[in-house]
Amino acid sequence: MTPKKYQILAVEDDRETLFLYQSAFSKHFDIHEAVSVPKALKMLEKQAIDLIILDLSLMGKKDGLDLTRTIRSTEKWKKIPIVAVTAHAFIQDRRNVLEAGCDQYVSKPVHLSELLKIIRNYLPE
Repeated sequence: MTPKKYQILAVEDDRETLFLYQSAFSKHFDIHEAVSVPKALKMLEKQAIDLIILDLSLMGKKDGLDLTRTIRSTEKWKKIPIVAVTAHAFIQDRRNVLEAGCDQYVSKPVHLSELLKIIRNYLPE
């Protein structure tokens, strides 16, 4: 029996970063992409997601913190681990990310090997 391949939603509006996530993680996980809050919500509706990698700055009027609050207030999604990976690197940014409901905060630039370790902490083998 083949082990389950986890489903990860990368919410990021930078195409190069999405490409890096696909390149680094697609052999371990199925990577789904969204560049905005509405697209992320659409993906969550159609695909069972095991973990979200989230940038704070996104296309459109809503940002990653808005998405986090929506996810945490929706019963079927509220337990999905959210790892914020962001260039917002001030202490207050970290506090805002965690208060909004993200499980982990990582500032950019991040080493992909470090991010993979963080992801694996939330997804059992």
